[in-house]
Amino acid sequence: MDKSMFRKEVLARRKEIYCADTDAKIIEQFLDSDLYKNADWIMAYVSFGTEIYTHDFIKKALADGKHIVVPICNIEDHTVTLSELINFPEDLEEGHYGILEVRAECMRIVDPKKIDLVMVPGCAFSPSGHRMGFGGYYDRFLETVSDDCITVALIREDFIFDKIPMEEHDKSVQFMVTEKCVNCCPIQEA
Repeated sequence: MDKSMFRKEVLARRKEIYCADTDAKIIEQFLDSDLYKNADWIMAYVSFGTEIYTHDFIKKALADGKHIVVPICNIEDHTVTLSELINFPEDLEEGHYGILEVRAECMRIVDPKKIDLVMVPGCAFSPSGHRMGFGGYYDRFLETVSDDCITVALIREDFIFDKIPMEEHDKSVQFMVTEKCVNCCPIQEA
């Protein structure tokens, strides 16, 4: 299965069937979960396009007293720098790829080892937690978190496939939250 063609088809389908109500159900499932309740330092992506909408989640988490950390993409080497987000959306501006990132004067650098939970974006996932992302940023980043950091995908049920194209460097997630449930992923070999 050709990975780039599969990604293109998935993204086109995601655009066709996008539903804000489904996103809200997924966020509600996550907020009700022990995964969220037990995490203090949460790395959240600031949603873009047809990704699961995280803006309201970020506002709620900040109001709940959670430490929210967001990524800044370094396009030169495809790495990620982390910054704590205090004021949403005031601390943000449009960055690389049109994604909202922390403004330089609002940067509060955070060590990846401090993160309790990472919300991992992706195009598609398998029931075992295998993930197809967008360009390798998170695969590299997940190498830098502590061993006890929890990885969670927020994903619509329609984008969980029996099998997805995987490469050796692709990182899987431990949990998936959908509009229907929270699943622990029995990680298997790709």
